[in-house]
Amino acid sequence: MVLPDINIADLPSVHLLDKNNLPNCAAIYFVSDSKGQIIYIGRAGNLVARWRDHHRFIQLKRFNRKNPLSISWLTCSNDINTLSNLENEFIKLYKPPLNWSKVVTPVRKITPVETALQQSLQQLAKLNTVVFGFDPIAGEKPPTIYLEYPVYGRRGVSGSIRTALRNINKKASSLKWKEYNTEPKSLGKFGYWETEYNGIRIDLSPVEGLVNIMQGVTRRTVAGVEFIALSASQIEAIIKSAPNFKEDYPGLEAVEEDPIPMEFASKSQLCNGNNKSVIEIEPWEELEPMAEGEVRVMNRQFLHVDGVEVEICTDDKGRYFVRHNVYWWITQGNKNPNIERDCVVDVLKRLVEGLPTIRWCGYRFRLETIFFSEDDVEVRSILLPLEMFEDLMKHPNSMFAGKLLQEIASGEYKPKPEDSRCIKMCLWLKQNSLFPLLETENS
Repeated sequence: MVLPDINIADLPSVHLLDKNNLPNCAAIYFVSDSKGQIIYIGRAGNLVARWRDHHRFIQLKRFNRKNPLSISWLTCSNDINTLSNLENEFIKLYKPPLNWSKVVTPVRKITPVETALQQSLQQLAKLNTVVFGFDPIAGEKPPTIYLEYPVYGRRGVSGSIRTALRNINKKASSLKWKEYNTEPKSLGKFGYWETEYNGIRIDLSPVEGLVNIMQGVTRRTVAGVEFIALSASQIEAIIKSAPNFKEDYPGLEAVEEDPIPMEFASKSQLCNGNNKSVIEIEPWEELEPMAEGEVRVMNRQFLHVDGVEVEICTDDKGRYFVRHNVYWWITQGNKNPNIERDCVVDVLKRLVEGLPTIRWCGYRFRLETIFFSEDDVEVRSILLPLEMFEDLMKHPNSMFAGKLLQEIASGEYKPKPEDSRCIKMCLWLKQNSLFPLLETENS
């Protein structure tokens, strides 16, 4: 393709931070520094829309602090092939450094659930929370540890507790505290909270009159954190004075042994090399968003696993994805779910949050136009990284229930000829991965 004879310095341009002043047109754009060196080249069907959420903007903004950057553009046809060819030719000609580098993705810091639990319990202990008791039966609920925090009329530490637990919830951890009930503001707006760890529920609620039973209390640990705790004789006295109490808490007993045995990690221990408060997980590279009117050009291939066909998409960086349509077809038998009516994005977010790994927390699901160049096919889909697809398919809790779930989770399920696509893929991926098949077919 013959490139137009142009001088980049003569093209219209705006300062990087004035990107909102870019025109609404199809163009090849050039990001240059104050010396005229081109550091990045791209294409856009709608220039101003492309730069509203450009995947390189944060990176370029850092460069701009030391060396002012500008965006120049060459207006051209909106034809996708013309834009793509021009972009490739200009990149070959100028060899801009950022076009040959990945978008920097920081390693995500993950707080282990044990650390988040201990940190939240430490905050509660500082606020005079009392271990009321442990109910190993708890009716329809899991075995429950009951914690109580003191209130006095409309006064109490509910605000401090709410702040502390919400801060814990902001951490990248699978431990989350839920405020399942809140008193009306006229009564103090006291919150009732709960969380779960390893099948044990922790219930936190406000109570008046704690000061009246403080005499004779003992000290016990929960998850290695020391609390004030009611003794067996105190619980017995409460049951005698309130006959209905036994009905509400049929198996309540004083805490003697730690119901969540765990070694306490002090702040200094968390900071040294023997006990890390965070762990590192392999990051995923965020898909750069496409501007309105643009399409994502990809290739695809089809794998066949135990009679199930799986379409794998590949982008220009060699990354593998599965369209949401494929996941829906395998799990629900529907190739074309309605994005809005079937709440596809919300469902995907909920499924990801339910995974035992939190690797995918914060992943942004985007509905995009995808163009398969080899087949000349254009579709609208949400792309799931192949690793995410495998994680979702391997996790049976989101797909099965009852005896089937128990057998698959325990590995006791025996495959049957009439098994659904969903069961076949789940069982196969528990022992294998699709990546070796891709490498074989690409070799």
